[in-house]
Amino acid sequence: MTLPEPSRYGLSDELTGRIDNLPQEPGVYIMRDRKGAVIYVGKAVNLRSRVRSYFNRSGDTRAFVSLLTAVLGDLEVIVVRSEKEALLLEEALIKQHKPPYNVVHKDDKSFITLRLNLRHDYPRIEVFRTHQLVQEGAQPGFRYFGPYSSAAAVRGTLRLLNQHFQLRTCTDHVLQNRSRPCLEYQIGRCMAPCVFEIPQETYRQHVDDAVLFLSGKQDALVDTLQQRMLNASEELRFEEAARLRDQLRDIERTVERQVVADPDRPDSDVVGLARSGNAVAVSILSLRGGRIVGKDNLYFADAELPDDELILQVLDVRAQRPPADLPDEVLLPLELPEGEAEARADYYRELRGRKVEFHAPQRGDKRKLVEIATRNAETLLEDHLRRHETRSRALERLQQRLRLSRRPTVMECFDVSLFQGHEPVASKVVFVDGVPDKSRYRRFVIRSVQGTNDFAMLHEVLVRRLRRGLEEDDLPDLMVIDGGKGQLGVARAAFQDVGIPISATEAEAFSNRTRDDGTPLWPRGRESWVELCSLAKARALKADGRRGYFGRKQLVDEAAPEERWEEGGEEGGSRHSPERVFLPDVKDPIALRTNTAELHLMTRLRDEAHRFAITFHRARRKKSAFRSELDAIPGVGETRKKALLRHFGSLTAVKQASPEELAAVPGVTRATAQRIWQAFQGGEGGEESFTGVGSMLKVPRSED
Repeated sequence: MTLPEPSRYGLSDELTGRIDNLPQEPGVYIMRDRKGAVIYVGKAVNLRSRVRSYFNRSGDTRAFVSLLTAVLGDLEVIVVRSEKEALLLEEALIKQHKPPYNVVHKDDKSFITLRLNLRHDYPRIEVFRTHQLVQEGAQPGFRYFGPYSSAAAVRGTLRLLNQHFQLRTCTDHVLQNRSRPCLEYQIGRCMAPCVFEIPQETYRQHVDDAVLFLSGKQDALVDTLQQRMLNASEELRFEEAARLRDQLRDIERTVERQVVADPDRPDSDVVGLARSGNAVAVSILSLRGGRIVGKDNLYFADAELPDDELILQVLDVRAQRPPADLPDEVLLPLELPEGEAEARADYYRELRGRKVEFHAPQRGDKRKLVEIATRNAETLLEDHLRRHETRSRALERLQQRLRLSRRPTVMECFDVSLFQGHEPVASKVVFVDGVPDKSRYRRFVIRSVQGTNDFAMLHEVLVRRLRRGLEEDDLPDLMVIDGGKGQLGVARAAFQDVGIPISATEAEAFSNRTRDDGTPLWPRGRESWVELCSLAKARALKADGRRGYFGRKQLVDEAAPEERWEEGGEEGGSRHSPERVFLPDVKDPIALRTNTAELHLMTRLRDEAHRFAITFHRARRKKSAFRSELDAIPGVGETRKKALLRHFGSLTAVKQASPEELAAVPGVTRATAQRIWQAFQGGEGGEESFTGVGSMLKVPRSED
């Protein structure tokens, strides 16, 4: 038989579709593993081309790139306006998430920040690396400018600052110990406060001018330099004109206004909105200290509210954050209804204790920020619509592949977890339209089965689930069992015991039968039943395609042709059969091909059930492992147990304590002290007593 080609990226159809439809714009991409942890952050001038290049085997040779196919679970992008903005945003995200596959910025590759100590009598501009600022934090009394991506441009600007504003460049030690002016004074680039008595007011004026320049208010300076350059050129002083031209270029490169990196910009929340019918996406960029530090995405699949009312609800929800997290201003993509902006401003001011402004900018940098947020919302909307289409296609293909009677909108999966018969538990996870619905997840503690009997445990759990489903009229379209033919047989027996059909034939038979009270055994009628299947993991195959079992001397049978699927690739590696689905009354399993949407959906469902079950099992095992002998004594709860151990220091000391010593522990009554002493020392006597301060107290020995 001829099998279709798997995804050319080696990923699921969903991820492949998302990569193929990424925007061809500058931005940052965030790669996450299958547990949701950030593993890599990168920037790109063209997001689609850059991300595609990771899956071109002849391209990137970094070690982690070869692992992406196996570990990549999700991909997120943030669209910006330029590569420089992407650079700055990339660094901020790397510092925030510390991805394992990113190079740690420990050297000169980090961006540059300019620092000015305003508390000093004669401040100087210092070069300060951004990673130092992240590690040490902003110091009180200092003013920071940046970060800047071009170190050469910053050095040129420092030269210009020295020449135009004549601020000192020497250290504090040199300032206090120099006896004669240095070369900077001789060439006119320093006022030499180290030697001469320069009035602080005069020097402070130069500092204020430098702050205005670094803050981007340099228009007057640019005009002056341009005029000086033209004058020098007209007077045939070409060397001076060239020097002025270079200085002007340094200014334009260094103080280039950055929409996502402006240190003077107030803390802002920027809201973007995109709509397609009732599907609405909202993207909220958080700007703190002039940089994007976070992005919140909201998606509404069926939002019939007008855009302005929807934004008002989003603002009300975000107002529940801690007051310190509220911004100075909120930039919106549209005007709010009359009076609503003022009402929200008053509400935020009351919560924050300071003024919060709401604007819907129509032009300028603020409008450009809103456009960036809107573009991110559009990308989010496109992604969700594509995911919805992909999930719908996966459900339709699963219906066709498994020959189901209807589309499996609601799917449930069950898994049993135990270790050597101890603390057995089971889990139920629910997917609705291919998406986990965690509000419907359930955990089960096995009650009636002792020892290691997976089949009996599964039967107990399914019977409990199905009976409740009948009582509450809450049954899925498809129930998936983690396992093979044996687990499927147990599940079918549970369905029969409860009286729920799994096929048209059983539905007709059950509809004709009645319960003891005269009601139909299957009240839903002959046209409805619950589909049932089991999903078995892939099997390892021998080199010749035959399959065997560990511990047996010979192979039991030949692998079916459809199971001879090679996952090792062209260079070899292990060979496995594909995932197999077993159906009731069908002899051979259905093999799901690798990298198909239906396989991805089924394995996600199975893996989620396994994760949920084993997490619950480990929690119970941990609790059981740390259980104390004190827990078995009536009247000793968590509080008294901690008080006893804290007072005596160990359980051995508690066992050796007398009743009087036990009663001296705060919170432990004499009756409880007697029970504790009896549990460890009381022997077989019918009554025990002890003498304390006051009268004699007799306590009967506990039967527990």
